[in-house]
Amino acid sequence: MINRFIRNFLYGNICKVQQIQTVRVAFLHQCAKNVCPAAVISCGTRMASSSSSKFEPAKHVVEFAQDARGSRFIQQKLGRANPTEKAHLMDALRGHVLTLAQQVYGCHVIKKALETVDKASQIEIINEILAQVIPLSIHKFGSRVIECVLEHCTHKRLMLEQLHENVATLVMDQYGCYVIEHVIEHGLPEDRERIVRSLQGDIMKYAQDKFGCLVMKKCLICGTADQKKALFDNVCVGYVIRHVIEHGLPKDRERIVRILQENVPTLVMDQYGSYVIEHVLEHGLPEDRERIVHSLHENVNSLSIHECGYRVIQRVLEHCTEQQKRPMLEQLLDNVPSLVTDQYGSFVIESVLEHGRPEDRQRIVRSLQGDILKHIHHKSICSIIEKCLIFGTTEQKNALIDQVCADDGTGKPPLLQMMKKQFANDVVLKMVDGADSAHRDKMMFAIEEHIPALLKRQQ
Repeated sequence: MINRFIRNFLYGNICKVQQIQTVRVAFLHQCAKNVCPAAVISCGTRMASSSSSKFEPAKHVVEFAQDARGSRFIQQKLGRANPTEKAHLMDALRGHVLTLAQQVYGCHVIKKALETVDKASQIEIINEILAQVIPLSIHKFGSRVIECVLEHCTHKRLMLEQLHENVATLVMDQYGCYVIEHVIEHGLPEDRERIVRSLQGDIMKYAQDKFGCLVMKKCLICGTADQKKALFDNVCVGYVIRHVIEHGLPKDRERIVRILQENVPTLVMDQYGSYVIEHVLEHGLPEDRERIVHSLHENVNSLSIHECGYRVIQRVLEHCTEQQKRPMLEQLLDNVPSLVTDQYGSFVIESVLEHGRPEDRQRIVRSLQGDILKHIHHKSICSIIEKCLIFGTTEQKNALIDQVCADDGTGKPPLLQMMKKQFANDVVLKMVDGADSAHRDKMMFAIEEHIPALLKRQQ
């Protein structure tokens, strides 16, 4: 009997503990969804009360902070908690800040605490973080906590000193570079000064680095004129130049552009250099554009079919004057048949249609005839015809309709083939929408005798 009593007693307590744990999780998830049924709350209160000797607040909060709904629930509570409740929560978090800062949901709890608690509590959190500032700065989730300290806390000098000592490493890290950006944005002028000095020694390496260039950009946005100049004097290529051209001092921009102009043929064929030349065309002076366009004259057609060069040609057509781009336009218009079937050249011809003169569009429409319409199944040609329909005159649109309705030598009009192709079919619909009644009738007449075959094909 005694053995059975002990066994039942132990079994009852084990069940109670399991029930408490289940209720806590259910209660948490209901609260996170703002449901909070009375039965769950009541049961949760009773169970927590009856097991007060077993309940560990710190463990409870830490576990919930690492759960998706639990993290959200704690953040909501922090947003509207009174000072006493926040103090209890800080007691629970004490000793667990580093663990939570590196966890996908826990880091949001630490960030919310930094944003909402008083200065003394902020200092407590920061003191725990100080032991691992650099490892956290290059951690996917930890870096967000460091950024939050820099943005919302005043007691951050010790942290800043550690970051300054490791600028060279952090600026080239995928997470650390954002931490340094936050130092530039939320630190003091002297912090920006120290970062600029750290970058100056090896500016070329950082300017061409995927992450380092982001820090350079932030220096150019937030730095003083002297700090920017310190960077400008060392810059030759890369992402940074684009921001120098856009935001820099006139004399520095002039110096950079002069260096660029000597290397235009090389830069326009480079993945990153081409973006730099594009920025000069967009934000430079008229005389800058003039020199660049002149440098491109001998290679217009080869650049138009190059994966990087075609974008530079497009920027010329968008931003240069008629006089500056006319020689380039003439070369492009003489090579329409080859360009419209090229994956990059077709985009250049679209830009000619959009930014050229009406007579340029007329020459392109005339080129889109004969053999060229045999390639109507190409997406690139369909896009060009659509541009003609958007930017062309009524006469130019009608000329295109006349071409697709004429016999192509097989006894059938190109229009028939267009209706069967994925991209060309969209062009036909745009033709119908934009045509006058006479040309709409002409399109109908061209396919009339083939309608039974088309319907049969669909079936």
